[in-house]
Amino acid sequence: MLKNKFIELIETFQIKEKAKIKSLLLPTIGFNIASKHVNSNSSKIGGYPSISNEIWPMYNGKPLAFLGQINLNEIDKMNNLLNLKGSLLFFICIDDLGYRYPTKRDEFKILYIEDNIGKVVNKDLFTIKEYSLSFFEYVTFPSYQDYIIEKKNISDDDLEIIEDIENEIRYLIDENLTLDINHQSLGYPKAVQDSVLYSWSKKYLGYDEENNLSEEDFKRVREEEDNFILLLQLNFSDPKVEIDIFGDSIAYFGIHKQDLKNKNFNNVKLVMQNT
Repeated sequence: MLKNKFIELIETFQIKEKAKIKSLLLPTIGFNIASKHVNSNSSKIGGYPSISNEIWPMYNGKPLAFLGQINLNEIDKMNNLLNLKGSLLFFICIDDLGYRYPTKRDEFKILYIEDNIGKVVNKDLFTIKEYSLSFFEYVTFPSYQDYIIEKKNISDDDLEIIEDIENEIRYLIDENLTLDINHQSLGYPKAVQDSVLYSWSKKYLGYDEENNLSEEDFKRVREEEDNFILLLQLNFSDPKVEIDIFGDSIAYFGIHKQDLKNKNFNNVKLVMQNT
């Protein structure tokens, strides 16, 4: 298994504090976008979800685009965090918002569906080509921008070794290195700019992206980072995700642990970054 390969690789590198490096690891569920043959309720990108038109999320009077779904029953043996049955359905606005991403409330939506509640009647609603998802287990390190790197006093030398290990694993996942950042659920979000965890936390605590935080507020945001779970990291540079408006961007959907416990998916935060 790939997560065991991570541990083996750590043992082969000259790292002074291997236990500290290993303590950074989080279990992760990666996925590849696979075949075009999909059951209606299985995990997939694109296609149509098994919901009625009446609950299809809207923004400014227009339906959001359906990105795909994760059938939680398919990954229940791979995680101990998403202890739910049913499916997570991901939607996003693909309208021109004026040189910004659709990361504000109602510009994206996650529906948690415990049971299938009907079929979509109106096939005119926008969706992308449908592909199934193939899941695998591995582990991830935090991004160098994340606060945990500072808290654990990870050195620049160790960060270089971590990057080497991650590159080895990327090759095992995809020997052609098709994607620079993998699709995944759980684990650490792989940032390409600023810390995704920091951005989620800042949004959750109600601070505007442009706000300059006081030292106390900044500390509060940093401390809250540990309470977020990555629901979906989707790389739009994958040619099978046929939404051109986002270019080579990465979408990171995160939920606070308390909201997950309460099955509250109305407060999910979305961060998007461009490679």
